[in-house]
Amino acid sequence: MKAGVKLRAPVNDLAADAVVGARPARRLRGGTVAVRDLDDATRRTAFALFARAYEGADWPRFLSDLEEKQHVILMRDLQTGELKGFSTVSVRVEATDRGKAIVVFSGDTVIDRDYWGQKVLHRQLSLLFMRLQLRNPLRPVYWFLVSKGYKTYLGLINNFPVSIPRYERRDDLRMRRLLDRLASARFGSTYDASTGIAVNVAHERVRPGLAPIDDSALANPRVRFFVSSNPGHARGDELACLGLVRKRDAARIALRTVMRRA
Repeated sequence: MKAGVKLRAPVNDLAADAVVGARPARRLRGGTVAVRDLDDATRRTAFALFARAYEGADWPRFLSDLEEKQHVILMRDLQTGELKGFSTVSVRVEATDRGKAIVVFSGDTVIDRDYWGQKVLHRQLSLLFMRLQLRNPLRPVYWFLVSKGYKTYLGLINNFPVSIPRYERRDDLRMRRLLDRLASARFGSTYDASTGIAVNVAHERVRPGLAPIDDSALANPRVRFFVSSNPGHARGDELACLGLVRKRDAARIALRTVMRRA
């Protein structure tokens, strides 16, 4: 990957989201900061959250992965300020079949289970996407991620209609070529372009029972597609995914969040 794209002042969102049907007892606020600005205590708290969610978590490997990123979205309890979630992010300029593009890569992402259902992470990402689009109006913006859990996969597929892979249609060939190149560059020989899977060599996997794929989840055809596309998800294999972030998509997420709060 090539040189990173710098962001200006970090975005801080003090408002909390409502869970559909009820207001959560515990609420989050979010903010995006530079990785270099994280103190040791925040790094260790983030790792503790990560280790509670993933078996096989390793502190040196966690730090190495963190240092590859430029930004981190921090999610804190609205009342206590305790760190309850985070997502690491890198932003790069990449060459594509149609010229240069901005590629946002989401790395390690964890949210404390008590805070599931809130949309703070989605809002922070949509704000980041919109800022990048405003500062790079002639370059498309893509969201690149790999998913060992169906919730991460749904976060992309449900919000960005121009994304791959999905059960409704075949992959766009240009997007598939870009995705395979990005995944191969990042994961090397552990990525299999014929399946779109990055095999888990780090041995990190979601802890059993944390996000089980039960019958109610499998009623969703997109979840069934994820399971069939990534049969090794339980052992930590990751499905490579790519979405084109259109301006209307990022704006829709932000507007939906505002309307939900109202």
